[in-house]
Amino acid sequence: MSDMPPPPPPPPPGGLTPPPGYVAYGGPGTMGSGVQKIAGVAKALGTLMTIQIPLSLISALLGWQMAGKAADFVAGRISEDDFTSSSRNLLTTLTSLLFLPIAVLTIIWMQRMAANLKAIGRVGLRWSPNWAIFGWFVPPCIIYAIPWLMFTELWRASDPGAMAGDDSWKRGPVSPLVHVWWVLYGLAPLLGFVSAASLFAQIGTSDMLDYAEQLEKYKWMNLGLGLVSAGAAVVYLLLVRQLSARHMAATNES
Repeated sequence: MSDMPPPPPPPPPGGLTPPPGYVAYGGPGTMGSGVQKIAGVAKALGTLMTIQIPLSLISALLGWQMAGKAADFVAGRISEDDFTSSSRNLLTTLTSLLFLPIAVLTIIWMQRMAANLKAIGRVGLRWSPNWAIFGWFVPPCIIYAIPWLMFTELWRASDPGAMAGDDSWKRGPVSPLVHVWWVLYGLAPLLGFVSAASLFAQIGTSDMLDYAEQLEKYKWMNLGLGLVSAGAAVVYLLLVRQLSARHMAATNES
């Protein structure tokens, strides 16, 4: 009798037996109805951020070099033509061109995650998918306050251990990356408006000497902001990877 196999488990109520290979809704390896995949968008976004990091660093160094040329022009050591030619920074233009695709992918990424959280039954959500678009433009848009708050909610609500219909996820911890991202992207650039306002005022005139003086005056601030921009790109890359992995675990995206 000891060699006999154990009896099979009893069938579920109602006498219905699931077919072979069936996994219940929400089980490991399955995605619920209405859940959108984010892996492809996150990968593309991460690739662009990986490109932006070295470009930001090199652009900051070239900006410092340009400030040196401005000092030479102010001192009369080089001509206006030499200074004008040195101010044409193609790398800065390329870095700026990355802004639009990164912004579009970020909106798509956030919108899908917000929609997924509703689809998997998270209750008490404050930020709807539409805020992934409008949140970047609603005042005070310049400091990205709403995207920061939305990232905070996305992180908490993407807890793989949270249960549908339970709002205890609201009391969960948030990764420091979310707050560091906000400081570097939303708050630190405010310092740049001081130098940017002066530079823009000079660009509107034909006096290159005044422009060069402003560039030299704010060279340390501009270098610091350039390095902050590179650091912000690193932080955002880490945030994209970690939040995506957390969210994919919550939605069972393989």
